[in-house]
Amino acid sequence: MAIVKAPLKTDAAGKCTRWRVILYNPATHKQEWHTVNGTRRAAEAFEREQDTRLSKGTYVAKAERLTIAQIAESFLKECKARSRRSSTLANYESVLNGHILPKFGTWEAGTVRKSDVRAWLGELLEDGKSVELVNRIIRVFKTVLFHAVAELEVVERNVLLRFKPYERTEASPGKRVNRAAFAEEEVQRLLSAARPHERALIGLLCFTGIRPGEALALQWKHADLTAGAARICRTWDCRGKMFTAPKTEAGNRTVALSGWVVRELEAHKERTGGEPETLIFATNTGRPMNPSNVRRDIWTKLVKRAGVRPLDMYSLRHTFATFGRVAGESAFNVAHAMGHSRSTLVDAVYAHSLQSGMASVAERVTARALGEQPKLRVIEGQRDVRRSLEDCQPRQGKEKATG
Repeated sequence: MAIVKAPLKTDAAGKCTRWRVILYNPATHKQEWHTVNGTRRAAEAFEREQDTRLSKGTYVAKAERLTIAQIAESFLKECKARSRRSSTLANYESVLNGHILPKFGTWEAGTVRKSDVRAWLGELLEDGKSVELVNRIIRVFKTVLFHAVAELEVVERNVLLRFKPYERTEASPGKRVNRAAFAEEEVQRLLSAARPHERALIGLLCFTGIRPGEALALQWKHADLTAGAARICRTWDCRGKMFTAPKTEAGNRTVALSGWVVRELEAHKERTGGEPETLIFATNTGRPMNPSNVRRDIWTKLVKRAGVRPLDMYSLRHTFATFGRVAGESAFNVAHAMGHSRSTLVDAVYAHSLQSGMASVAERVTARALGEQPKLRVIEGQRDVRRSLEDCQPRQGKEKATG
C-alpha cells in the first residue's frame, strides 16, 4: 500500500487536498487506486480501513465501487419503478441536483465521511441557507445512502444513520407553517361562513381527519351515505396529474361520517347530480380540483369571511385529532381514522394542538368538583374546546336538523 499526492490546481503552494491511496487486491492480483479528498491524515485513515477490510474479506473491488451520482441515479429509478409520489420525486431530484451532487457527485460512496458532510452543511448554514433546507438535504442524503447499503450493497454502513437534524435558532428561525388546531367556536364560524358548495368539503376534512388529497380523490361510489361511511382508497397527486394509492398502507381505510356530514353530502349531491363514477368535489368540467386553487379560491377567502386565525387548510386535520383526543377517544382509534399506522404519532405530531383542549378539560373537572359553573378560558385570543364534536355545526343547520 502507498499514499501519493494528487493536488488540485486550486490548492495553494505547499498544500495538498487530494491524495491517491494505492491498494493491492489479492483477489484480482492488481493494484487499485483510490482518491481521497482532505488531509493526509484522512488518506491514512482510509488506507487503514481498507487494509482491515482486506484482512476480513469484506473489501469491495474498485470495479464494483459506485459514485454518489451513480447511486443517486439508481435510487431515482427505483423510486419511479415503485410509483413514488410526484411531489416526493420532485423533492428528491431538487435536493440531489441542486445541492448533493454538485458537492459529492464524483465521490465514491465509501469515501464519504460524516465529518465531510458536517463541514459542508456548516458552510451552507453560514452562507444563509435555512435550517429547513439543510435538514431536507440530510434526509435525502441519508435515504440515498440507505439505498447504497440495502439495495446496491456497495457500502457496508450508512455514515449518516445517526446524523441529527439541526434545530432552529434565533439567528436561523426558518420558515414556520401556520398550522394548529381550531377551537370549536372557530369551526362553527367557518361552517357558518362557508357557502353551500364549500361546507361539505370543509366539514368532511374537519370531522373525518382525512387528507385534502384524499378528499379530492373521492368518488360518489366511495361514499355510503346510508351507512354513514366513506372508503379511502386513493389520493389525488396534483403534480403527477394522477390518482395514486394512499400515503401509507394504513391510509387505505374506511372512515365514519357523522350525521351532519351525511346531510351536507346529500345536499351537495342534489346540487351536483353526482353519479357513482364522478368525483364528489370536482371542477366545472368534472376534473379533479387543484389544491392550490382550493386554497386560493375557497380556503383563504373563507378564513377571512369567518374572522378566524389564518391557519392553513391542513389545520382541519389537526383539529380532528385534537377534538377526538380531548373528547376521550383513544389514540389508536384517532390514528386509524386519520390513516396513521402508529397511534403514538397522534400525540407526538399533534401534541401542540392538544394543550388548549386539555386546559378546558381541567376547567370543567375543577368546576364540577367545587360545584360551580365552568368558566370559559381564552387561550391566544380564542375559545377552548367545550362541546362535543357533533355540536360543531352552524346555528341555522342545527335548527333545521331539529325541526
